[in-house]
Amino acid sequence: MTADASALMNAGTVALEQGRVGEAVAFLTAAQRLDPRAADIARNLGLAEARVQVGRGDESAPARLGPPPPALSVAEAWWLAALLLAVAAIARAVRTLRPTATPRLGTRVIAIVPAAVGSLLVVWLTIVAFGERAHPEAVVVAPLLEARRGADEPQGPPVLLRAGERVRLGRAAGADVEVRLGGTSIGWATREGLWRVSDAARYTSRFAR
Repeated sequence: MTADASALMNAGTVALEQGRVGEAVAFLTAAQRLDPRAADIARNLGLAEARVQVGRGDESAPARLGPPPPALSVAEAWWLAALLLAVAAIARAVRTLRPTATPRLGTRVIAIVPAAVGSLLVVWLTIVAFGERAHPEAVVVAPLLEARRGADEPQGPPVLLRAGERVRLGRAAGADVEVRLGGTSIGWATREGLWRVSDAARYTSRFAR
């Protein structure tokens, strides 16, 4: 199921009003992916993240209540990359069709710079896409979630995660999924206690106004 940023923001706002912090963070994070420059989404996400910090007993980091920094969504970044590569291709075609003995510096810059920037942007977006596919971002929606060590892993105390905390997911086994923080596996948790950010849209009907 797909949803626009407005529907996700509305669902996140309702969830936040109901005290369902995990769901609010998941919805608002998904909304910000689609519309990263929306001030209302950033403000509500900041409020939700502040509640997560309070739940952890950490009130040192300020909430992000100001306007979001200029940014592009993934879809916009792909369009920008395509535009830059198109400009470079057109400039190259013009140089080919109208050769001169000494090509102007401006013409060469128009051909080279957009091609380089566009190519770098494509590489970065591809890396981000592969990273999200391998280890998708998820949000804890259960009030408390235990990340336990697997049977074939060194045993230790479980890691307790609170609603609204962001993690990355790894392998799945039955009803459990591997939970990762900072690129490191911290254990296995029940999948029902986590929402993948990319799947947040499917839950919006539960929080319709």
